[in-house]
Amino acid sequence: MKKPEIDIRIFYLCVHKKLDERVDRSRIMNKKDFFDILGRLYHLPKKLWPCVLKEMEEMDMIEDMGSRRNNNIEIKPMFKDPVEDANEFYQKLGIF
Repeated sequence: MKKPEIDIRIFYLCVHKKLDERVDRSRIMNKKDFFDILGRLYHLPKKLWPCVLKEMEEMDMIEDMGSRRNNNIEIKPMFKDPVEDANEFYQKLGIF
């Protein structure tokens, strides 16, 4: 019997909305602040933080600008506020 795949795109959408609310006009956030939100607000274990960072980057929600000297993340703007029109989000995510 095949195990069902877990679809966590809605979780990433919630994280992206929270990040979008917290950034200023520069759209840049420190990685430490990003990981703080994951740990304190969403109670994710520390071992999963790099996975969330990588998957959100693959979904084109954020861009890791990290290097040895630059520990910043660019939060890309949301294409539409999910509170205003949830149906468009459902269609984009392939839920409905």
